[in-house]
Amino acid sequence: MVTVSLDAKALYTLLPAVYRTRDAANGGQLQALFAVMAAQSAVVEENITQLYDDQFIETCAPWVIPYIADLLGYNSIYEIAAASSDSRAEVANTIGYRQRKGTLLALEQVTADISGRATLAVEQFRRLITTVSMRLVDPGHDATLSLRHGTTFGLLDTAT
Repeated sequence: MVTVSLDAKALYTLLPAVYRTRDAANGGQLQALFAVMAAQSAVVEENITQLYDDQFIETCAPWVIPYIADLLGYNSIYEIAAASSDSRAEVANTIGYRQRKGTLLALEQVTADISGRATLAVEQFRRLITTVSMRLVDPGHDATLSLRHGTTFGLLDTAT
């Protein structure tokens, strides 16, 4: 973010020399006006910087956190966190969950955060045994039996 901060002296030097000379002769009221304008400019510039920071949960002011949480539809799962005014970490986690919605990593992280225990999510679709089409045989499929190894047929329906 580019900010252009001008102090009173820099603003006053932008004025043509004829006006600065007349102002010096008349007591410097114009220079005093530029000092007030520079002070107000600094206030506005600081406000703009804070408004930019308030767009992000990591850098926002504490009073902005409930508003960002409301935009997300955040509901605390813990009573203590709902009662506290600073739930920045939970709101930040909610943003991360929404960005990775539906992925295994997000499911593992949500369940670990809720339960407090390490979790592991597994895609069962990859382990699902289905009827294999004879038009498109996948040799790596778990249901495909290799007929080249006859010794393994003797191990079928046994404990080994």
